[in-house]
Amino acid sequence: MQLFFIAILLGGILTVLVSGNNLSVSVGTVVGAKIIKRWTGLLIGIVGYISGLVVEGESLKYAATALLPHSYYYISIAIFISIIAFILATLLRSPLSLTMVLVGSVIGISIHLGKIPDEGLLLLIMIMWIISPLLSIVISYFSNIVLIRKLPKDIWKTATSLKALLVVASFFTSFTLGANTLGFILNLLGGGYGILLVMIAGIVIGSIFLSRGVIRRVGEEMYIMRYSSATVSLLSSAILVEVATILGVPLSNSQTLSASVVGSGLSYKFKVINMRPFLLIIATWIISTFFGFFLGYIF
Repeated sequence: MQLFFIAILLGGILTVLVSGNNLSVSVGTVVGAKIIKRWTGLLIGIVGYISGLVVEGESLKYAATALLPHSYYYISIAIFISIIAFILATLLRSPLSLTMVLVGSVIGISIHLGKIPDEGLLLLIMIMWIISPLLSIVISYFSNIVLIRKLPKDIWKTATSLKALLVVASFFTSFTLGANTLGFILNLLGGGYGILLVMIAGIVIGSIFLSRGVIRRVGEEMYIMRYSSATVSLLSSAILVEVATILGVPLSNSQTLSASVVGSGLSYKFKVINMRPFLLIIATWIISTFFGFFLGYIF
């Protein structure tokens, strides 16, 4: 019973960190562009997270149970590793995928126990993690080219429509993150109404108290782009995460969104793209997975 409460506590803490850190991915653009106010963005993000978790969270049940034997001791270790990795990344100001750290750690723990996870699932996860960023780049690139070529006559009316669509895209992005990343955590902990309520509380706390600086930085510095480009980036990213959720594969929103932003940037002929930050993110994706795997295995 004691291990159960420890696992739930750690799961709640991880939910707080995931919710606060990833809110920038979904609503940072609309808040940074002054389309909506911060509190409206928070509400959109919170409702999106909870809706995705409740409606589609069960989709990650098989992945959670197949990757790690249901033991609150090992679950606590996997979540604790993810929390430590997040704290270290924050102190070093380095980008990090909590999804990839968590998945890596549970695989490492299972292999250490001599329990090889479902090989078919592992292969599917690997394929999705490689293909999804590439598809994000391609979809964003060609979608932006089409939008650039078909310049509207009524620019103001189009801008208003794009603002509304961008808000919808922000909600959809929050929804998919709740369904996928938070859904994986929910099922890893065993599911149930009690755990769900703890995670909902974590979503609210993390979104309100840990997102302000991240939203401002991402919204105003990282994602300064046209409404059309921002909308395409969010939608292409969210659609791919939704597909992964339907397939029962944990996939990082930041992974697909970062790639889609690069695709949008490449579509502008006269805009120089600094690829160094994106290459750094790719490196951290790889490091995050192996870091989680290594710590999971040695623990």
